[in-house]
Amino acid sequence: RIKEFFGKLSNWKDISELIPQNFSSSKNLKRSGNAGIFSGSLELAKEGNISIKQEKLFDKIFIKENK
Repeated sequence: RIKEFFGKLSNWKDISELIPQNFSSSKNLKRSGNAGIFSGSLELAKEGNISIKQEKLFDKIFIKENK
């Protein structure tokens, strides 16, 4: 899902904005979507494709594509 946004992630983007629209219908789906996007972003960061940042503990998580 994150790779679909490659080329559009030149600025920091909240990972919650990457969750598919149909996941917002229920709280459990939204949590699952958030967990999936987060785990995928960790793998992409490990490969050096994206950067991840968080300002404070329990704050929003942002990602940005590395060029």
